[in-house]
Amino acid sequence: MIDDDLEAFISAIENSTRREILRSLIIDQSYALQISRIIGVSQQAINKQLELLEKANLISSAGYAPSSLGARRKIYRPTGFSTLVADYSRNFITVKRYEIPLDPNSVEEREDIHAEKPSELLKKIGDVDRQIDELMRDRNKLIAMKDQLMGQINSYISAMVPDPTSRLVLIYYVDSMDPEYVSRKLNLPLSLVMQIVETYFR
Repeated sequence: MIDDDLEAFISAIENSTRREILRSLIIDQSYALQISRIIGVSQQAINKQLELLEKANLISSAGYAPSSLGARRKIYRPTGFSTLVADYSRNFITVKRYEIPLDPNSVEEREDIHAEKPSELLKKIGDVDRQIDELMRDRNKLIAMKDQLMGQINSYISAMVPDPTSRLVLIYYVDSMDPEYVSRKLNLPLSLVMQIVETYFR
């Protein structure tokens, strides 16, 4: 299931211009006019995209820069760093967002940012990428196992649960394993959700 905050995040990053804005801000915090020159899009369009990114909590204000042409320029920086994982399987679909914790020894705060050679940093990046790939291969095996299990329980729900409301409750519950979430999502009393779950899944 996809929550509203995930919808906002996905909507924000699905646009190529917004992704280019985020890439430019990752390199260096900046203001609308400068971003428009880098990306090659009008400042008016950039302002609109910056507003959407700020509403999605993917950027925030880093202060203001003086301008010889008039009003101060608002400077933006990237925020809300996270990993988005989507699984679209035969028997389930899930989209989850995981926050990426900030390293207190990040480049911004380290005094020895030039202590390692670029070649050494590139090698470390390659090593990390290989570890991530290995973890993803292991994860895919687990997802395949989950798909089989979900197929079995979906078949059970289809065959044994005649009431459409109960079916929907059970499908949402299996997807989230959270009766309170099901109650909110379907606007049903929590007691009814629990009763349906206990009746069919005891």
